[in-house]
Amino acid sequence: MADLKMVQEETTKLNQSIRRLLKLSTYEKYDDLSGLDMDLTDPEQIFARDELRWIMEKLDDVEERISYLSRPILEVSKLHRSSAGKYETDSGHFYCCRSVIEALVTDEYHDGPYWTRACVEHDGTDYYLVGNKGVSMNGLTVRVRAAPK
Repeated sequence: MADLKMVQEETTKLNQSIRRLLKLSTYEKYDDLSGLDMDLTDPEQIFARDELRWIMEKLDDVEERISYLSRPILEVSKLHRSSAGKYETDSGHFYCCRSVIEALVTDEYHDGPYWTRACVEHDGTDYYLVGNKGVSMNGLTVRVRAAPK
């Protein structure tokens, strides 16, 4: 029977192939498939390019998520509000609008606390987690992962 660790290992292997495909397709360089040699008057090639661009957009998202999951955790800390009004960890890692945050939250759907990845926004009064607006940022337990390579 498969377990979580086995699936994570296979996902990491798959990510290497995804990276190669994104590079080969020129998506990595141009954020689309405009670097490919093709006949722009051929309706079949245009259709294939459009479908492949959709696929590459999804694979790019998948690659980012797998890479994120593979990055080591550098810090687990509780947030506090800094004198600048931003929330930060004990080591000084701070969050502002559009910051990605990994937070330990609870809700009515899970049996206990769980880690979630969310985005931070500001409502004109204070910062909050998108999708978890009722969760207070002050005292929130967060994890900080290493920066992408």
